[in-house]
Amino acid sequence: MIPHSRPVFDAAFAEALQRPLARGHVTAGEEARALEREAARALGRGAGVAVDSGTSALMLALLALPGWGGGADARRVGIPACACRALWHATRAAGCEPVCMDCGPDLRLDADKARALASSLDAVIVAHPFGMLEPLAAERWPCPVIEDAAQSAGGRLDGRPVGSFGDVAVVSFYATKPWGGAYGGLVAGEEDEPGGSWLEAIRQMRCADTADAALPHAGNHQLSDVHAALARARLARAGRERAARADLARRYDEWIEETRAEPVPREAEAAHFRYIVRAPDAGEAIRALRDRGVDARRAVETPLSRFSGVDCPGAEDAWRHCVSLPLLADMSEEECERMREAMQACL
Repeated sequence: MIPHSRPVFDAAFAEALQRPLARGHVTAGEEARALEREAARALGRGAGVAVDSGTSALMLALLALPGWGGGADARRVGIPACACRALWHATRAAGCEPVCMDCGPDLRLDADKARALASSLDAVIVAHPFGMLEPLAAERWPCPVIEDAAQSAGGRLDGRPVGSFGDVAVVSFYATKPWGGAYGGLVAGEEDEPGGSWLEAIRQMRCADTADAALPHAGNHQLSDVHAALARARLARAGRERAARADLARRYDEWIEETRAEPVPREAEAAHFRYIVRAPDAGEAIRALRDRGVDARRAVETPLSRFSGVDCPGAEDAWRHCVSLPLLADMSEEECERMREAMQACL
């Protein structure tokens, strides 16, 4: 089976792990601080706060929103309906009400619907989906914006790094993500802007033993040096892996011309995390591809709007028709030939 994801852990990762082991310090320390600096710089930010997961990064960013004060009313937070379930869980864990925003046929937010909803929101999570770019991240919103770069880290929008647009940005270091090591996440922003207090609150909330008792939350959310060392090794080669995925995506473009499916448009400077196609029936195509040894998936397992009962026809349409294909940086020529045959037979 050609897997949907396959991160490569070679000698460089083994060497990276030796650093914290040799120092005898595997909890949060020098490696985590170095990762904060390096990842923040790659996102076009001045500072970063490393935590134990991307989901924690979202939750803590919401809990630390400046000026919220822990009122009794749940804060309304806009989230994409066609997105990872972590956005739903993180928003609810922060005591907020998720408000689903529908997508268009290209899986980016439906701009007109999002703009109409914006004035009713207390905050919004704008995600760059599936390694593609979300143009609404570059727009001004009437509420604080958390830019989710988990799937598109390394891409560029309007010449700027993905992650440099929102009031703060979050990224995931989960193994299968573009910057994946094993586990971990990061919130990035600017220390010398009003949002600097936002970052400081997150720093406090990630360590229960030293947190201010007045904070709305505190837990053990620190990133270990072991996980940070792995993420640093991935970040060091992320540009080469992105280029390899981009080259492979161009080959897919040629192969898919002989099928009934159509690729979802992507930008040249995208991260190319996934290759998403629209097929007549996603379920049927996925079953056929798996029968031929390709671990294809739906773009999302479940539209998040189903959890809230809100009608998001664009997200439902994406669930019915969109198929996510493996886009592996280390795909062999033998695997490429198998992919070509499977795509042309099943799509």
